[in-house]
Amino acid sequence: MTNLLSKVLNGYRDADLGALTIEDLQRENLALNAKLSRMAATLAQNRLEVDKLRRSVRRQKPTYSWLAERAELDAKGLYTMQCAGLQPSRRQAKETLGMGERRWGWARALAMLAGVHDGDLFTDVDARTIITRLAEAAAYAELHPETWRTFRSR
Repeated sequence: MTNLLSKVLNGYRDADLGALTIEDLQRENLALNAKLSRMAATLAQNRLEVDKLRRSVRRQKPTYSWLAERAELDAKGLYTMQCAGLQPSRRQAKETLGMGERRWGWARALAMLAGVHDGDLFTDVDARTIITRLAEAAAYAELHPETWRTFRSR
C-alpha cells in the first residue's frame, strides 16, 4: 500500500509499473477505500462525542478557577482603561471592553482582594506590581472563593 502511495506522490517517477497488475491496483484501491471508510466513521463518531461534551460543558456552572482566570484578565483590562485616562466604571467597561456587569464585578472584587483597587480606582500605578498582585490574588481566589465573594458587591 505504501509502495503505491509513494508512486502516486512521486508522480510515477522512477516507478516500475510493469510489476503492478490491474488486479494489484484494484486490491490496493479496495484496501485504501476500506481504510478511508473506517477513518470517516471514526471521525463522525468523534465529532458526535465532541458535540456532546460541548453541550454538557455549556450546561455546567463555571468553576472558580475559570472565574479567577477570566477576572484576572478583566482586571488587567480595567487597569489598562485607567492608564488610558478612562474611568474603570461599569458603564465605561461595557462600552470600551464589552464587559458585562457580572464580569466587571468579579474583576473589581479580584482587584480589591489583591489590594490594588479601592472600589473606585486602582491605587497603585506600577504595572508590574499590579500584574503580580492580581496573579497572586487569582491563585488565592481559586482556593478560597468565599473570601473573594466578600469583595463582590450585590
